[in-house]
Amino acid sequence: MPDDDQPKIIEPTVAPVEQVRPAPQQPVAPTNGLAIASFVVGIVAFISGWIPFWGLLVGVAAVVLGMIALKKPEGKGLSITGIVTGGLGALAGLTATAFVILAIVSSGAINESRYSQMQEETPGAQEMIDAKKDFAKGEVGAFGPLDVTVNSVTRNYTPTGSVEPLNDRSEYIVVNITVENMGEDSEYVSHNDFLINEGGLTSNRERIDSSPEFKSGSLSPGETVNGNLVYKVVKDATDLKIQYSLDIITPNSRSDTLVYTLAI
Repeated sequence: MPDDDQPKIIEPTVAPVEQVRPAPQQPVAPTNGLAIASFVVGIVAFISGWIPFWGLLVGVAAVVLGMIALKKPEGKGLSITGIVTGGLGALAGLTATAFVILAIVSSGAINESRYSQMQEETPGAQEMIDAKKDFAKGEVGAFGPLDVTVNSVTRNYTPTGSVEPLNDRSEYIVVNITVENMGEDSEYVSHNDFLINEGGLTSNRERIDSSPEFKSGSLSPGETVNGNLVYKVVKDATDLKIQYSLDIITPNSRSDTLVYTLAI
């Protein structure tokens, strides 16, 4: 059989396979932790800057972190924001802190001035210490710069209006006194300064009005005030005294309380 009559074998043509290359990945920029920290701390400083000391410290911390973070190429926006907000917070904190320090210094100066005044010796302190303190019935009680006179004593007083009911062992008494300022300076006199001393035990006056009422106030040198004071005592008690206390600064710069009594 001739060669031309032989069937021809056709080999399939295989197309070349193209090799797929992966797309190149962009490098991820490293995170600037200091920039983030500066930003967060700066926001905190900006919000809380009005708090004394705290706002100043946090604001300075934000600025320092931001300045360090700026040395790195990434995160500059956050760093700058942290520096700006931290600076504003620090400024507000500095202002608040200055006000607090000024208030403390001013308060200390005022207290020191008051303390210095309190440490000044009371004029005639030693004479007052050595002077008589307990006065008998009928005497004029020299209570420091004040002369106190008991004009009358009314026993078993029945006040008008709503008052505390008494038992059979108690009574109200009315003591009429006159107080004269014998000193060279004005003296404030209060009806609450005069206590009743009953056998060594003291009690305040009762809040009961009895005309003429003893009125508190400032007494000029030579001025007098007269009025009634009401007390509750043991019924028919005999050992009764008007008691008055006076605070002075002694010659050794110590505070002392002088206690005066006048029998009634």
